[in-house]
Amino acid sequence: MKKFRKSKQDVIDQERQLAARTSIDAATAQDISLAEQAFTHAARFFEKNIAAEEKAKTKRATRLNYVFGAIAVMSVAAVMGLTPLKTVQLGLVRVDNNSGYTDVVWADDKGKPPEQIDDEFWLSTYVRFRESYNFSSHDAEFGMVELMSYGETFTEYRNFQLSSKGYLEVLGTNRQIRTDINNINFLERKDREGTAQVRITKTVLDRNGTPDPQLAPVTWVATVTYDYKNPAKKAGDQWLNPRGFGVKAYTMTQEVGVSNGK
Repeated sequence: MKKFRKSKQDVIDQERQLAARTSIDAATAQDISLAEQAFTHAARFFEKNIAAEEKAKTKRATRLNYVFGAIAVMSVAAVMGLTPLKTVQLGLVRVDNNSGYTDVVWADDKGKPPEQIDDEFWLSTYVRFRESYNFSSHDAEFGMVELMSYGETFTEYRNFQLSSKGYLEVLGTNRQIRTDINNINFLERKDREGTAQVRITKTVLDRNGTPDPQLAPVTWVATVTYDYKNPAKKAGDQWLNPRGFGVKAYTMTQEVGVSNGK
C-alpha cells in the first residue's frame, strides 16, 4: 500500500476543498480518515510523553523550591540562634595614676544584670565583715565571716584574729577600722561563681569614730573567689546567708603610691 506524506499546507488546502464540496468520494474519505488517525496518534503521543514529562518537571521544581525554602528558613533561624542577644553597656576603663590599678566605671548601674548586682552585694558585705573592726560588734563580724567562708578560708582568718597581730589584740577597745568599698572588678564570672577584685580603703578611727590623724587611710585590693554552694549548717543561718554565698579563697594586696585612699 502506497502512503503519501503530506505537508501542513497540503492538509490545509485539502480541508478548504472539502469545505467547498457538497459530496465526498471514497478516495477522499480514505485520505481524510488517514489524516485524522495521524492527528489522533500525534495528540496521544504528545499527551503521553511530552506533556507528562513537563508535568513531572514542574512537580520536581516545586519540590526543590520547598526544600530550598526550608533550608533558607533554617539557616536564618540558626544564625539568629547563634547571635547573642546582649544589651550594650557604656563603660569607662579607669587607671590609677599612682598605683596603675585599673577598673571599669559603668555609666549607669541600672544596666547591670540582677545576678551581677547580687554578686556585688555579697562580695562587699563579706569584705566589710572581714576587714572592719569594732570591739562591740567583733564577735558578730567573726561569726558572719565563718558563716560565709569555706573551712580553709575561715581557718586563715581565725588564725590571724587569734594571733598577736589580730584586731582585738592590736586595737582593743579604743580604736576601730572603717572599711569603704571603692569598686568591684570581676576577673571571672560564670554560672553563679567567679573571682573578683574588691578595692577598699581602710581607715583607723578612735573610739568616737574620728579618723586617727597619725595613721593615713590605706587602700587594699581583696581578691575573692566565691560561689553559692555553701548551705546553712544550722537553723537560723539561712536567714543570715539565704543565698548560700561562700568564699573559697581570699587574698589581700596593699596598693602602693596611693594617697589618702584615692
